[in-house]
Amino acid sequence: MFHGVQTIFRSGLLALALGLSLTAAAAAQGGPPPRLDLTLTPRAEALDVRMRMAAPALVAGGGLVRLPLSLVGIPSARYDGDALRAEDDLGLIPLRQEEEPPTPQGTYRRWLVERATQGDVIISYAAPPRAVSAATNNGPLFDLRQEAGGFIGAGVGFLAAPVAPGPWSVRLEWDLSQAPAEARGAWTFGDGAVETVLPSQALAFSYYAGGPLGVFPAEGGEGFHMYWLTEPPFDPAALAEKTQRLYDHMSAFFGDAPGTPYRVFMRANPYDGVGGTALGRSFMFGYNRADNPTVDSLLGLVSHEVAHTWPAMAGEHGETAWYSEGMAEFYSLVLSWRAGVTPLEQVVETMNSRADAYYANPHIALTNAQAAEIFWTDPVAQTVPYGRGWMYLLQTDAEIRRATAGAASLDDIVKAVRQAQLAGEPYGVSVWLALVGAQIGDEKAQAQFDAMAAGTRLLPPADLYTPCLQVVARQVRTFELGFPRAVLNGERIVSGLVPGSAAAQAGLREGDAITDVRDLNVARKDQEQTITLTVERDGAALTLTYLPRGQTVEAWGWARDAAAPESACRF
Repeated sequence: MFHGVQTIFRSGLLALALGLSLTAAAAAQGGPPPRLDLTLTPRAEALDVRMRMAAPALVAGGGLVRLPLSLVGIPSARYDGDALRAEDDLGLIPLRQEEEPPTPQGTYRRWLVERATQGDVIISYAAPPRAVSAATNNGPLFDLRQEAGGFIGAGVGFLAAPVAPGPWSVRLEWDLSQAPAEARGAWTFGDGAVETVLPSQALAFSYYAGGPLGVFPAEGGEGFHMYWLTEPPFDPAALAEKTQRLYDHMSAFFGDAPGTPYRVFMRANPYDGVGGTALGRSFMFGYNRADNPTVDSLLGLVSHEVAHTWPAMAGEHGETAWYSEGMAEFYSLVLSWRAGVTPLEQVVETMNSRADAYYANPHIALTNAQAAEIFWTDPVAQTVPYGRGWMYLLQTDAEIRRATAGAASLDDIVKAVRQAQLAGEPYGVSVWLALVGAQIGDEKAQAQFDAMAAGTRLLPPADLYTPCLQVVARQVRTFELGFPRAVLNGERIVSGLVPGSAAAQAGLREGDAITDVRDLNVARKDQEQTITLTVERDGAALTLTYLPRGQTVEAWGWARDAAAPESACRF
């Protein structure tokens, strides 16, 4: 399962914060931000984009708009050649493209004007949907897709946003004249025609959906909404109702004002697996119909992405992913139980599943920095911060409760970090250590943090959930695909097959071309789940099924203490 790319998620939140601060600055200077009108027109073949930028007054060589060629492996619409056009009061503006210096996440393309602009500038282009198939790799949900007569995706996948950071007085409109009669348009920041003030980055890191959308609730303007194009194989209203209950509880826990808007988008994938990606005040998740997803099976994913809305830590992704992912794992479960959305039995089952995945991760001993180096090329490495951060937070919660005789907990620390963020104060690792150290002692706080960051195998605290749950020893087998995971991200030609691995024993050979993979995402979390590869060898198609597991390692989990009533349970 692929969850949100948290450097991007934090960018979405920071974009909103930046927009507020820049808006305040503009107001202090006595003038509103410049106008930016955006019209999106869904057609049969593409999503037309028309952006009017109010008098940007660019000089020759100035940057107009930018869009990544790909972001964390997900390709964008690109707009090669003259696919993107710009004009002003003088007519067509000659444009030049250049690539910005690459980053670990991807490379941005920038369009520059070859002459000075005069008056408003109108940018127009047709955004083509990305073609996907059963062979497409699961990943962050950034690309623009066409589905059930509509379009859905993140701005960063198709919207060339202004180079100027803003803020902008944005008006977004949907031209649905070429869409089905029941079509509507939705955006992270509202439905239909929306006027708001945002920085450029928020235009990119937000979600858009236009077409014959299903929506929950059917009526109502603000607050929680969920959207979909294809009617899913589960009851979308039932999932939305549970998600809204969870969101309302989480929102109150983190101190939001009642009715604060939040939007969830869902789409169907033709490939195996589920996944979600959170941006500011919204997220999108995808599912595969062949997997027979249910409301209960999706709730863990959905709650994780909702929980990403609040906890954030300043710093590079490799330094802070343990916090963003670990906190989402921790509070998606804890607050779901407190809200009455997830029953106790499912809480325990989920905890054990997460613990098994942590101990079975072949990268468990990598340092945070080492895991970050391969994060974008190895999806198994991407899961390191999830289990590691969660287990470390369990330990931290136990230490704080123990040191304060239950008077304080992890809740107090995460709320303090968030308050610092909202106040524009530092909210990085040093702030975290100071807050935790004030409860358990600076030396202990530093030592436990250093052990986590170094890749030390962490044990669940024995007393955290007693008497309700008891920590028990378990055994798991490490996840072992049998060949480098990068093979599935590239040409899909098997290279580096591990001799004696389950894949080799199943008959996989060097040079086999992998055309399809089934159940891989489930198998990373389920010790008994096999995967099925379809390969092409000498012009013939072969199907190979095996259990992607290696050596047995010691692990720990939880068991329900039958002597304790459920009323004794707390999380």
